[in-house]
Amino acid sequence: MNSNEVHFDRKEVVPDDLKLKKALGDTYLAYREILALVETFQAEWKFYGAKIGWQLKISRKGKALFYLTPQDGSFRLGFAVREKEREMLLNSKLPVNTKELLAAAKKYPEGYPLRLQIKKEGDMKVVCLVVEVLKALRT
Repeated sequence: MNSNEVHFDRKEVVPDDLKLKKALGDTYLAYREILALVETFQAEWKFYGAKIGWQLKISRKGKALFYLTPQDGSFRLGFAVREKEREMLLNSKLPVNTKELLAAAKKYPEGYPLRLQIKKEGDMKVVCLVVEVLKALRT
């Protein structure tokens, strides 16, 4: 299985801590770090079909902050960034390549999609910045 494939693609295999530790490998600690960042938000595992698999929806009052998709040895975070948030992120200390992704993103009713792949601990700096900006604007 390559790192972009869905790891939990069967409805009957609900992700739990033990399965996640095995699937995420070295990125498991980064996963736990993200959960600590959003401990005041609701976390709910949802199954979106075999193609997407299980995702962890982090939300407050029904509105998603992000979706986390476990993969083999990594995971992906998906954000829907609103207009005001987009401007703040584009003017933040985000790396140039992340800003370019966000600047080029097509606008949808939910916002601008931003997908971040976590393959190593170093990827967390960008994630933490995005989560902190969005948390501050959505509270």
